[in-house]
Amino acid sequence: MWIDEADVDGFNLTRIVNPGSYRDFIDLVVPELQSRGVYKTKYAEGALRHKLFGQGAQLNSLHPAAKRRYQPQPLQAFAG
Repeated sequence: MWIDEADVDGFNLTRIVNPGSYRDFIDLVVPELQSRGVYKTKYAEGALRHKLFGQGAQLNSLHPAAKRRYQPQPLQAFAG
């Protein structure tokens, strides 16, 4: 089959006629791909961050946004 021989790993979709073209792809093509075992039927639980970085709901310490994490400060005595 051409998918196996050409090592195709995806589709580039462009709206050709109208936005319904995407719906047609989802309704007609995706079920066929699933029946052939080449497209997911279920997704893993969890947020995208967890799937990409494997650190649960928190950013890992190497992520640039981790520098902006809230750091509680100890209360200082009131001078007054």
